[in-house]
Amino acid sequence: MKSFDTPEQATGKGRLTRAPHVLSMFIAVLLATVMWYAVSVRDRLEAQVEVNIDYYGIPSNLVVTDGLVSKLIVRLRGPETLLRSIPRERLTEGIDLSDIKKGETVVPLGRDELGPAFRAFEVVDIQPPRIVIQADTVLERSVPVQARAESPLHNDALTVENLSVSPATVILRGPEQVINTITRLPLAIKLDPKAAGTTVQQTITLDTPSLVTANPPSVRVRYTITSGRTVVSRHCTIVVDSDADHQYSVTPHELTVLVEVPEALAKNSKYLQGMAVSVLPPAMEVGESKQVKLRFRLPEGMTLLNPANDDVKVTRTK
Repeated sequence: MKSFDTPEQATGKGRLTRAPHVLSMFIAVLLATVMWYAVSVRDRLEAQVEVNIDYYGIPSNLVVTDGLVSKLIVRLRGPETLLRSIPRERLTEGIDLSDIKKGETVVPLGRDELGPAFRAFEVVDIQPPRIVIQADTVLERSVPVQARAESPLHNDALTVENLSVSPATVILRGPEQVINTITRLPLAIKLDPKAAGTTVQQTITLDTPSLVTANPPSVRVRYTITSGRTVVSRHCTIVVDSDADHQYSVTPHELTVLVEVPEALAKNSKYLQGMAVSVLPPAMEVGESKQVKLRFRLPEGMTLLNPANDDVKVTRTK
């Protein structure tokens, strides 16, 4: 015979059926809360990173004269797993300078200036928090090139004639405040004593102040070094280059060499005495002899023509 539950019995069974379901939901919510806490709260750490800066958008009529920094120090807070994923080798962010004006402009460096790579983190601090940009109007000006020959020899022993510069004027471009102070561009020409008596042609790069460029960046110069060159015979004593020079003897002890010098210095005894001939003794026992190469020290502008010997004999005497 089929039996039927009373309404009270049916209600009791429904409660028993819903109870495990509610318990499962409670446990699931509890576990989700714990996992959220573990990831979002418990494991949130701080890290400090260096961020290199690339600037863009500078108006074409302005030049930045001061205030640019090369990198930022950013302190972040976030999950440890995300912080570890940040590439530390090369973090670069672009800073837009399209709104800067002539004079001083303060550019804030906040979270909004950082790229999307930092959106997942809390930005705790940025150093510096702002930069103060100094900008000036770009000015172009044509100025003459003023060439000056510089002799490396004392008493201006080298002189030049027919010095020409091509082009004779160049266009300078840079901050207005700097360009307005330049009336001519100096050009130093270093004379080579070994080229005395000849006509020289060379290309020299122009030296301009900071933030100033020249167009063209180099000029061609041509000049004749009027001082000729002549050959002089020198009688030299060979010196032993050692603190214990008294322990050695050199054969021959003296030699005569021919050198070429600028004519203006051919009779200058102080200049000619700047030449020296020496030997560096090798390791030897007392009484032992060895052939050693000569070493020549020549003053600026002097050329060795034909040494009498390539080497000499050095003997250990003590």
